[in-house]
Amino acid sequence: SSILSEELLPTAILEKSINRLNNQDISFFCDINLQSLSKEPTKLSFQFHSYWPDSTNYYSYLKFKSPIDYKGTEVWGYFSKEIVMKKRMPINNKIVKIEDNFEDLDIIKFLNFNELFNNIKNYELSIDEVKFNKKEVYVIKSHKKRSKKKSIKFYLDKDNFFIYKVEWLNKRGVLNKILSFEDWKMINGKEFPSNIIYEDIKKGLKTTCRLNKISFDSLNKENIDLIKIGFNND
Repeated sequence: SSILSEELLPTAILEKSINRLNNQDISFFCDINLQSLSKEPTKLSFQFHSYWPDSTNYYSYLKFKSPIDYKGTEVWGYFSKEIVMKKRMPINNKIVKIEDNFEDLDIIKFLNFNELFNNIKNYELSIDEVKFNKKEVYVIKSHKKRSKKKSIKFYLDKDNFFIYKVEWLNKRGVLNKILSFEDWKMINGKEFPSNIIYEDIKKGLKTTCRLNKISFDSLNKENIDLIKIGFNND
């Protein structure tokens, strides 16, 4: 049904979903499997921390554990009105700003929907209810006024507003990209996906991220200092 009560406007539902983990420090280990049609699969692993000093500023930090040519590489992110990314590679031990797209940073974007939400909140938004994995879920569709086929679809839990899946369709209405959140676990009283899958159908790419040792505990001073190192000279 497309008829829903006034209080459940698409913008409000998306906001609730995207803000669900705001002000929530998160830590985990991640094993990534990168598959493409043109290359052999690549396996990566890293440790990740996110840190919220307040409700408008969000920092992320990751350190690669493998493969050997990535091992020890650190990546910092700062997300507020602007996004700043930095990295330090063991070969020269210098912290530098990332000007170009550093591959394999999609995981950070997976956990930070604010930028996407800011881009689409002024678009046309419609809401519907469908069956998804044997559950009734909301589907919110976002598109520009003149282009109904080129759109983004969000599949959300009706009670807790988790995002189960995001689909990107091109201007012909053909599915281009899929982002799926699977294998949900209860961590410190909050549900969180332990498996994130990103597929770029057009490019023939698939990224599978398996998360373990997930923690919602506040970061200790040692880890906060680790995050601050990336921005000490700004």
